[in-house]
Amino acid sequence: MEHISLSHSASALTELPPCVLAFYPLNNRFLVVGTYKLEEDGSRHGALDIYDCADGKLNFYNTIASTDSSILDLKFSPHDSSILASAHSTGKISLWRLSSGTENDIDVELISAYNVADSSDILVLSICFSPLDPTLVAVTLSSGEWRLCSISTELSRATVTIQSSFLAHSLEAWTSAFSSNGSLIFSGGDDSVLSAYDLRAGIQVWQDRRSHAAGVTSILPFRGNENQIWTGSYDEKLRVWDLRKPYSKGTVVNELTLGGGVWRLTHHPRVDENLILSCCMHGGARVISSSNGISEKSVLASITEGHESMVYGGDWSGDGAYIATCSFYDRKLNLWSYR
Repeated sequence: MEHISLSHSASALTELPPCVLAFYPLNNRFLVVGTYKLEEDGSRHGALDIYDCADGKLNFYNTIASTDSSILDLKFSPHDSSILASAHSTGKISLWRLSSGTENDIDVELISAYNVADSSDILVLSICFSPLDPTLVAVTLSSGEWRLCSISTELSRATVTIQSSFLAHSLEAWTSAFSSNGSLIFSGGDDSVLSAYDLRAGIQVWQDRRSHAAGVTSILPFRGNENQIWTGSYDEKLRVWDLRKPYSKGTVVNELTLGGGVWRLTHHPRVDENLILSCCMHGGARVISSSNGISEKSVLASITEGHESMVYGGDWSGDGAYIATCSFYDRKLNLWSYR
């Protein structure tokens, strides 16, 4: 594929540092932003902010709720796009229900908040939904654990229960992902370890301690190929893994240096578009073609304009027309037009 052209559409300054964002799948005009502020006394707080992206603009719409904790991750359920899960710095997750009465408005309701960690001093660092079972989510903790939770979101209420947990890492567990068939949980930690756990057998099937030169920060099961995952690391490399040998270690078959810590990897919303958005921290963001392996030619666009600090958050709008990115210390949101 040839390089693509992204047009800078709009920018905005957030009140608190933004570290994660997600477009509302049922209405492309609304963008949800999670913020994180660490005070000098060690306390953390944040908020869910909503921005209106109609006509390629970034207009502040509402702060849903300032919270007594920072928000480190946001994920919409792939089974019910009205359900949003957030990960918090006080050891809890929150479930929200979003609805649009009209095209021009949005309502957000908190339907559950649940402590998934053993202490409020433990941070929930990431959250992900099972691709097949709408009742399962996995969370990762600053204690090095991941925990498997069962959720119910019937009517206007929700319940959360912990099914199992596993100490997979000696340092912070930054990220996790279910395999495409939902049977494995992969996790990555600050200890540079990539771990795979079989939910059916209830055992860890392998760990890789050598391939990453720094912490493992993102894991993406490759769409359309259950034998492949992509990982990102603080060591600035994107790696492609071949998983075709069951119960043996996956093998790195390709890697690409992206010029910044590979914090987040997100598929384009349309299956026919073989594109991935990578948030690369101090390196900005990249749009990567996944059509024919990865190489330097796979990077179709680089996003650096308007960001002067770590780019932690990025997402595609549901129609694929826009990309939103955020950077932390300079409190910047940017919107990019992509056709």
